[in-house]
Amino acid sequence: MKKLQLMAWPKLCTAVLLGTAALFMASCAKDELSGDSFNGTYGGSQLSKPDAATIKVTSSSDRSTQTVTWATVNGALSYIVNVTAGNTQGQYDEVVVKDVTVRGNSYSFKRTSRKYYHFTISTAYNPAENNTGSDPNDPAIKDWDTFSTDITIPGGTDLAKYFKENDPVKLSDGLPLMINLVAGEQYTAPDTLRFTGVNATITSDPDNRAQITFGETETTKGTIVTDNNFTLENVDVKWDITTNGAPMILLDKNPTCEAINTYYRIGNITINNVKVTDLKHCIFYDNNTKYCVADFKITNSILKLATAQVNHESLIAFQAGGAKDFTIEKSTIYGNNAVAKYFVRYNNGARIDRYGYTEADTWSFTYQNNTFYGLLKDDGQWGNYDGIVGKAAQGIVTINKNIWYNCDPQTMRRMLKQTKYAAFAGTYEMADNTFWRNGASVDQEEYTNKSEITTEPMFAGAAEGDFTLNACDQKTKGCGDPRWLK
Repeated sequence: MKKLQLMAWPKLCTAVLLGTAALFMASCAKDELSGDSFNGTYGGSQLSKPDAATIKVTSSSDRSTQTVTWATVNGALSYIVNVTAGNTQGQYDEVVVKDVTVRGNSYSFKRTSRKYYHFTISTAYNPAENNTGSDPNDPAIKDWDTFSTDITIPGGTDLAKYFKENDPVKLSDGLPLMINLVAGEQYTAPDTLRFTGVNATITSDPDNRAQITFGETETTKGTIVTDNNFTLENVDVKWDITTNGAPMILLDKNPTCEAINTYYRIGNITINNVKVTDLKHCIFYDNNTKYCVADFKITNSILKLATAQVNHESLIAFQAGGAKDFTIEKSTIYGNNAVAKYFVRYNNGARIDRYGYTEADTWSFTYQNNTFYGLLKDDGQWGNYDGIVGKAAQGIVTINKNIWYNCDPQTMRRMLKQTKYAAFAGTYEMADNTFWRNGASVDQEEYTNKSEITTEPMFAGAAEGDFTLNACDQKTKGCGDPRWLK
């Protein structure tokens, strides 16, 4: 009898181990579609819905299908997906997908252009672990539209050649053109990237940016030309040229966009989450053509200049026009100070009413949490807003927590064209800025509210492009580009 019991015990152990393995495999099942793993917690758990912030939508290269992905919920095995669509934003009367169970963390379905989409997802009951699903009446939600043409360009592509062979106007089909570069991949541009007549965005993964290297041929320099809304975001941009380059963004000399009051109107020029290395020309130039950019914006970016020449004496040059709203925020711009006389320069006749706006409209300058270092000549002037500041009553000026270091002698007076702080009648917000030059704080006189910081910012290694703040008043008050506040 004892012998039989001893012989049965190994079989029992084997059965227990196999059962345990089966449970382990159920709780860590590998989905064949997504390649993701589903990590269990404890049996009998209440599952959460997917995090809406992780839901992403991508289109296939021919734009016939679209794929929604989301982050795995711990302890989940499957999800319940619904998709509706409509022709009006917020009204989704077409059922695309109803109560589909998806094993994995992605789902693909047909893409129709010029539609608004509404996607909902909840976590399903996991019987393998007896984990209860999330509340179906409180799903995670993602809304988007297909009022754009999305293309993905493979890594290693010569973008100048690509867009000569693939006309952006035809690619866009009358819609905004979203140009997706593959995360972490390398691209070249030895010639012009021309987006005349197209509302274009060049983008990549914000956490693993693609890189574009602008180069040169025997006759041309790499640059971006547009006459329409344009956004450059989530990319690294560098220059590999031997001498003077071309402006990073250049407006077309022959606009196709609408002219209002003789100014060609562009909705936005945006540079966001971009790292620029060794730019050998100006950041922007309007090509001596009467443009009004309604919203010019640089945000969350680092621009390192190795400027050898500029247009119209300026790093941001509106030679014939100007911008209605101008914003730089959470950015660092630095470089050699031997070339440019102005940081930003408008045409002297530029003014909000001349752009075609009314007395009810406003213009604005916004500088928030930026670090500016070594940008101008000794006689440099930050700006020359002659005409537009003449409408001071329509101006909204926000200048907070910036550091200007060795940039120009009288930043605020030049920026506001001698329009004093009191003239802005309550629409001027300013605090905790630093104006430092040649080893001393520069008095901004009556062009500020006297709240500037008058002690030196202590950079860890400005000469090497490291603007991390050591112990100083600027660090205590959270000034400059936030990335350097470690």
